[in-house]
This record gives sequence, structure tokens and C-alpha cells, in this order.
Amino acid sequence: MRGVGAPAWTSLLATRRLGAGDDPDSAPRSPFQRDWDRILYSPHFRRLAGKTQVFPLPLDDHIHSRLTHSLEVATVGRSLGTLVGHRLAHALPPGVAPRDVGDCVGAACLAHDLGNPPFGHAGEDAIREFFARHRDAAWCAAFTPTQQGDLLEFEGNALALRLATRRAGPLSPHGLDLTCATLGALVKYPCASADAQGPSAGRKSRAKHGIDTPELPVFAEVAEHLGLAPEPDPPSRAWRRHPLAFLTEAADDIAYQIIDLEDGLRLRHVSQSEFIELLRPLLAADPRCPPLEPRRERDAMLDLAGTLRSLAINTLIHEAADVFEQAREAILDGEFDAPLVSRIGSREAVGRIRRKNVDACYSARDVLKLELAGSVAIQAVLEALIGAAVAGDSLRSKHLRKLLPSVYVEADPYTRVLRITDFVAGMTDHYVVRLYRELSGIRLPGGRD
Repeated sequence: MRGVGAPAWTSLLATRRLGAGDDPDSAPRSPFQRDWDRILYSPHFRRLAGKTQVFPLPLDDHIHSRLTHSLEVATVGRSLGTLVGHRLAHALPPGVAPRDVGDCVGAACLAHDLGNPPFGHAGEDAIREFFARHRDAAWCAAFTPTQQGDLLEFEGNALALRLATRRAGPLSPHGLDLTCATLGALVKYPCASADAQGPSAGRKSRAKHGIDTPELPVFAEVAEHLGLAPEPDPPSRAWRRHPLAFLTEAADDIAYQIIDLEDGLRLRHVSQSEFIELLRPLLAADPRCPPLEPRRERDAMLDLAGTLRSLAINTLIHEAADVFEQAREAILDGEFDAPLVSRIGSREAVGRIRRKNVDACYSARDVLKLELAGSVAIQAVLEALIGAAVAGDSLRSKHLRKLLPSVYVEADPYTRVLRITDFVAGMTDHYVVRLYRELSGIRLPGGRD
């Protein structure tokens, strides 16, 4: 029985777009399919092709970028959401089909990494470290504590929401103008930076922040339309997580753990026997599973790996759907606040895969070296661009402001610094390295070394 104050699926699946009222009928595309299309054709999504998933600037073209990762997460999310939608069929409002739930989750998954900076999570760390070094500078000290937190705890998740909602010219006053339901499913951490409690607090939705200061009024409006209650302490900067955000999170957890392991196999950081043994527990109950033994020929082994990856993901999708169904009322009441994958029957097997990825893939020497180089480039570019915004009378600063006028258009100091940070976070791996070399005089513009 749903508790008092828990939102109904009629509001949770609201197709209203900010400033536009209810979404007009545009058959044969549903509102959530339109969300998918708007994300897919956005420049933010296109740039993910040049951003790291795990292995920066790989020589093997089969290795995942953030774009291919996002497409695969979206596919997992669409399948997971549709499966859950069928189980929710009796509770869905009139005119809403199970596939609509899948399309909503799929669209949120497609957008989940729009704010990811170059060089992946190492890029996030590099941005945070840059602002930590400058937290006592006069320009940073003048910001409010919440504004400082936005920068000191820079979050690609929060930038994804900003890119989805920020004005992008007179024809796009609300950015991508996604439905409220998709925005709700996108925001896995519905709180401001000052209200995040850290990963050890026990509440996954407050482990980090997903809303920067400029988007707080925007998300408050979204939450009102969706029926998401604000948390009582504090009342205005943290909200209950949208139930479908649990599915967005699960789709990401499922996809990256399995697919990062497959990339590790392709790059020989994971052996054939290790790959098979790690996936074996996820395949035991599937009658379609082929014989589990290493293949003598490498191409045959990689083909087998693709089949095993597909079957393993299918197992995890069904287990995550089971957990959601079991916890559905607690999720609606705001009492459940944990990753679905942490409660599935195969959680120990997933934990072993995660540890192998950390040891063999994320800590590989070539990964660490490229992430180190990327971090140097990111911080140097931030130093130059923000220096031109806050200290600005040098020849370098004047030239940068002339070369990049749209980056320096904001009058408010915090908004200007945030805009510059967004600009750097939006760069591809190659571009931030090239710009660093040009600003440092290592490479002359136009390729004249």
C-alpha cells in the first residue's frame, strides 16, 4: 500500500516540458521518444565520441568511448524500464504503455553522461583539484558556500542537468526541453552540493550532488510537476529520488561493469580464463549459454565474449527488475535509497567483476599515464581561461577574451567561472590536449609545430 505523500505514476510520468505546458500529441512519436531524439542530435551528445570511457585515446577502434557507452546504457535502460513497465501495467495511467516507461528510462540513460569531462572520472578529479588549489583566492572566496561547493565538488551529473535545461539561444529557451519525467529519471542525486552527505552516509541519492546552484529553481519546478517531495532537512535543496532514477542508475551499473571487463579482455588486461570465470555465475541458469572455455583463436574468443556479455547483461536486467518490484512501495515512499544492483542475487559476482576492473583496467599503466597527462592539460587550460576572467590585463588574458567571447559573456563572477568550467568540461580528450599545447606554446595553431 502506497504511503501518504508518495507520488502516483500519473505525476511521475508527467510529459510536461518546462515553460511549454503539457506535451502536444505528435504521433507516431511519444513524448519520451522525442526526448531520445533531442538528446541524440544534440552537440553535447555528439562530443561524447571523443571522450574517455575507461581507456583514453585507444588505438583499438572497438574500445568504448563515452558515446558508445551511453548508447549501450540507454539500450539496457530501455529494456529494464520496459520490463518494469509491464510489471507496473496495472498502476500506469491511461494511455501510458510499458514501452513508454522503457523509453523514458532509455532517454535518461542516453543523457546521463552529457556532463562528463574529458578523460572521464580523472577529468572530474582534475577540475576539483584545480578549484581546491584556488579556494583561498579572492575570486573564489567571494562565492557563497553552495557556489564554492559546486566547483570544489564538480559533478558531471550536475552539468548534465544544466546542459539539458540551460537556454541555448532564442529557439531553445529551455535547452533540450525534455519532459519532466525524463529529467526526473536523469537526476540520480537530487540535492545541492551543500546537502550531499558523501558515499559513506548510507543514502545513495545523497552520496554526491546532482544539482548546481543555477539549476535549483529549475529542478524545484520539475519536482513539483512530478510530485517529488522535498527532503525535510533542508526543505528546499534536496528532494526524493524519482523511482525511475533507480533504473537509470542500475542500467549504468550493469553496462559499465560488464562492458569495461570486455574492453579489458580486448586490450589483454584481463585473461580469457579470468573473463569466463568472472561471468560464469551470471550465465549458469541460461540454457542459451555456449560451452565456457577459452578459444584458441583470438577472434573466436572475442566473438564468444560478445555472446557472454549479452547473456550476462540479460541476467542482471531481470534481477534488477525483480529488486525494483520487491522494493517498489518503499521506493515510492522514499524509504528505499540504495542501488538496485547492490540487492540483486548476483551482487557478489558483480562485486568480483568490479574489483577486477579496478585492479586490471582502471589501474592499468597506460590508463594512469594518459589520465595524468589529461589532468595536466585540463588544469592548465582552466588556469589560463579563468585567469583571463578574474585577473585580466595581461596580453594572454586580452587575447583569450577576444578569441573566446562567448565564454566570457557572463557578468556575474560565479556564473562566468561556471561557464568557463562547463566549456572545459565539454571538450573532447583530443581538443583539451591540443588547446593546452597551443596555450603553452608547445604547438603553434594550425598544426605548425
